[in-house]
Amino acid sequence: MKKHISILMLAVMMVMVLAGCGGGADKSDAPVVGDWKMTTVEAMGQTANIEEYATMTGMSADDVKMNLSIKGDGTFTIDAGSIFGGASGEGKWDYKEPTLTLDYEGKTTCEYKDGKLVMSLEEGGQSVSVTFEK
Repeated sequence: MKKHISILMLAVMMVMVLAGCGGGADKSDAPVVGDWKMTTVEAMGQTANIEEYATMTGMSADDVKMNLSIKGDGTFTIDAGSIFGGASGEGKWDYKEPTLTLDYEGKTTCEYKDGKLVMSLEEGGQSVSVTFEK
């Protein structure tokens, strides 16, 4: 199970690194603008916070971190811990309440609700949901 969750998290990261959408206009008033940290992972019917997930995988919390910075100019950057090989990336985004779309060679969407961003993916027949908080 640990291996499956790690693989699914890697898939999540790969999708996000390949994400972003049109820019240009000032988007600084959008509620999604700011710095976000991954706080929970839900996979295989189990939800774990970062510390629990790190323990389940035998890693440190720093190893499984993922940070997302959404900027008012329509760009974003993402930085992940060593579980993802220290991967980082950037792209563009668009927000139409309640959906944040990260776009770069394909689109990934997150739902903004109650001050959180939730990204749901389907990978290998398994649903994975990752929650980010400011």
